[in-house]
Amino acid sequence: MQPELIETILVDAEQRVPLLARHLQRLEASCKALGYVWGGRSVEGDIMIAAMGLVTPGPHRLRLLVARDGSRHIQTARLPPLPAIQEVMLAPEALRSSEPLLRYKTTHRPWYTKTIEWLPAHPHIFDLLYLNERGELCEGSRSNVYLRMDGHWYTPPVDSGCLPGVQRGELLDTGNVRERVLTLADLHAADEIRLSNALRGWFTVTLREA
Repeated sequence: MQPELIETILVDAEQRVPLLARHLQRLEASCKALGYVWGGRSVEGDIMIAAMGLVTPGPHRLRLLVARDGSRHIQTARLPPLPAIQEVMLAPEALRSSEPLLRYKTTHRPWYTKTIEWLPAHPHIFDLLYLNERGELCEGSRSNVYLRMDGHWYTPPVDSGCLPGVQRGELLDTGNVRERVLTLADLHAADEIRLSNALRGWFTVTLREA
């Protein structure tokens, strides 16, 4: 069965979609790179119809799935607040930086299966962070990672083996963050650690040792 492309999108409490343009750009690029049918402006229309149709109050998670033939399916759910303190741990497995699908958000993510199954039983652990085969910091199973060092914020380059997240793109383009190869030693030495994803924004976490 062919994997589907995924965009996990925040619809805020006012039914706005703050990062919509970036989601559409990434989805279009993924469709063209992987040979999926791109639906054009109708994709945006589907998202906005679903967003405007939400009736329960508060922010929502909107999950758009796109099949190879361009057919689309949208799921929505309320987005619960995060506990005040969020922690991360290191994943026991390494990623292979040459895996091409790390750069695309699809339903084929076997390298994250164990983490995705483990996380729901550990609500204060937001994510597990992965290193690649060279010992470089990559990303979490559902987030990009950032380290504050010497007064600047850094995030791993895509070549280390990570998804170009839409919130990550916003932070890079606004000059809040720079790309740099990061190591396990950097993770331990960092003045602050943050994660980002489209649903939760950019937020501080604490590294918990296993």
